[in-house]
Amino acid sequence: MRLAILFLVLFMPVTSWAGWLWGKDSEEAPRVQVVNPFVEWRTGPAVGYPVFHASEQGEWLEILQRKTSWIKVRDKKGREGWVAVAAIAEARDETGARVNLRVPSFDEFRERRLEVGLMMGEFERAAVTSAYGGYWMTRNLSAELWGSQVLGNASEIRMLNANIVHQPFPHWRVSPFFTLGVGHIWVDPKVTLAEPEERDNSIGHAGFGVRAYITDRYFIRAEVKDYKIFTTRSTNEEAIEWKIGLSIFF
Repeated sequence: MRLAILFLVLFMPVTSWAGWLWGKDSEEAPRVQVVNPFVEWRTGPAVGYPVFHASEQGEWLEILQRKTSWIKVRDKKGREGWVAVAAIAEARDETGARVNLRVPSFDEFRERRLEVGLMMGEFERAAVTSAYGGYWMTRNLSAELWGSQVLGNASEIRMLNANIVHQPFPHWRVSPFFTLGVGHIWVDPKVTLAEPEERDNSIGHAGFGVRAYITDRYFIRAEVKDYKIFTTRSTNEEAIEWKIGLSIFF
């Protein structure tokens, strides 16, 4: 549960103060000058909010706050509103230079090196929550480390997995991938009427899934995995898992 709360906080829209955006420690809000013929203001940080004002070319705006693709600004009359990051990225600072403000894009998604995510779904009809981190060694191959918790009616299961992921079409906005990995599983019965023969086992899996880039640094990931649970008995066990969730890349 603590792990889930941590990642939910991570994936909330990122809000940052202007000093952090420009790498400044000063509390004074930086100013930018509008270069475009006009810049629209909205009442909130999304296209669904209404436009209520527009700044003309040459007007100076103070940068107050950022939330994903939107920046909160204030003009000389004290009015405040939200402007698209792309519009601010085209403005100029007080030195006359173009504002150095990175706008994450699909090109950065294709060239990413690190990603983390939180996913939820079912493991053999029991609710599963998983968190992972991955490092892209090439544009097609990445190594991942996963931690999962399965809450069933009779037991609680914890899993730790290491995966290799192959993405054959990294240039696609919606891209399939294949995964292969090994790990370990621990089973904690909720009610113990008899001592189970085995509470932990090695596991292996193969699976496939799809990534879909959304915007900024966010993308959706969905996948299905077929697990093989290796036991000391004459036959091994199998389990099917599906998950979907939100990830962020760096």
